Amino acid sequence: MKAGSIKAGTFDALRLARDRGILTGSLDVEMSERLEDRTAPGPGTVAWRIEGTADELGRPAIAIDIEGAVPVTCQRCLSDFALAVERRTVAVLARSEKEADELDASSDHEVVVADHPLDAVELVEDELLLSLPYAPMHDTDCGEGGER
Repeated sequence: MKAGSIKAGTFDALRLARDRGILTGSLDVEMSERLEDRTAPGPGTVAWRIEGTADELGRPAIAIDIEGAVPVTCQRCLSDFALAVERRTVAVLARSEKEADELDASSDHEVVVADHPLDAVELVEDELLLSLPYAPMHDTDCGEGGER
């Protein structure tokens, strides 16, 4: 890949932040190899939005929003169910690893190194992985056969 070129699905996060741009899409959870070990078989779709913004100190940032349902297996009764997910993360953008270390020490937000084009789907998958519980369970009693 030539320097400065961007492959499909990637974007220049610093430009998106500067221009206050917005990217949107949806992720078919069944098609994600990265989510395979944390999800149950079955359909699940997550809508996503990545918005260029700035943090409270005016530093370039992106806001990543995800919302949808992910098939998981209840660890109490072992039946599959759709887990609702909704998450918003603001990530401050660093121009280098050194700057990322400095920002990480001084910011309450996530820090992303944006010295290369970022992959939107990878960012969304990262947010999903962070939002899924280690041991998913139904919110209510699982019913017959469910043990406590």
